[in-house]
Amino acid sequence: MKKIIIILSIALGALTFTSCEKENALTPNANFIQNSDTTDMTVGGGSAGGGTSGLPAGFLASTTPSNRAALLEDFTGVRCGFCPDGHVKAASAQQTLGPENFIIMAVHAGSYAAPSTGWANFTTPYGAALVAQADVAGYPAGTINRLPASSLGVSPQLNGSAMSRGSWETAGAAVNAMESPVNIGAKAIIDASNNLEVKVDLYYTKDEVDANNITVALLQNGLVSNQSGGGQNYVQNHVLRDLITGQWGEVVTESTDSADFVQKTFNYAVPADYNGTTTEGGGAVVINDLRVVVFVTRGQTDVLTAIKVDVE
Repeated sequence: MKKIIIILSIALGALTFTSCEKENALTPNANFIQNSDTTDMTVGGGSAGGGTSGLPAGFLASTTPSNRAALLEDFTGVRCGFCPDGHVKAASAQQTLGPENFIIMAVHAGSYAAPSTGWANFTTPYGAALVAQADVAGYPAGTINRLPASSLGVSPQLNGSAMSRGSWETAGAAVNAMESPVNIGAKAIIDASNNLEVKVDLYYTKDEVDANNITVALLQNGLVSNQSGGGQNYVQNHVLRDLITGQWGEVVTESTDSADFVQKTFNYAVPADYNGTTTEGGGAVVINDLRVVVFVTRGQTDVLTAIKVDVE
């Protein structure tokens, strides 16, 4: 890992988210790896009064204050009979709120997703911890921006952030009405050897005093499997394949005051498949079906905003 920190200042005259029981006037969201190398370039500050004259050419993030994108972590499983209805409700919320404002990440986790003879295995090493943190009581469940469900005007399954599928759109709209202190810009490029480069730019529009983490998630659409309640040739979309920055992301160590910006590049070797390609595996990687989701959190919770980009 190579980190270059560049601080440019004016003074120096230089560039400165019912179950298978159990088990404002701000603009809309303006808002990218454990087997990765990271190159960071951070430029602290800008011109006095929050100006942006010190931004580098090709900077990816907007500098205009914006509201949060809603991130649904949809806890699902191939043997969960009610989960297809969860997928329908997630898609409906996305259509209503807009794809840039409601981002879906399908986390296959729990007993309904655990490896079993004759069933696809879409699980990851991260699902159990995400389920535990959310306080999931039944499937499907979802969290919206890892915020307490009650704070978004909906009922939690227990006492945490997990809520039933009928609440996702309402909670998503509540998040969309919140101001984000940071904007994200991202670009994902893959080469002929399946090496993925993800460039992430952050721009802070308000002071952020809590520690922030950047998470880069790799998703895949178009995976076909047997699905309870959905049939033998069910198409799985938004499937979490890997959290490239690890379970809880990479800590932002640079300044996160208003008008500060952070630039990072993550490099990740995309494998040929996840969990194998047999009936009981997770299936082969299809590059054209990959998407990258980037989000910034306060620690492990409170997703400040998120962005989804295609892999070019």
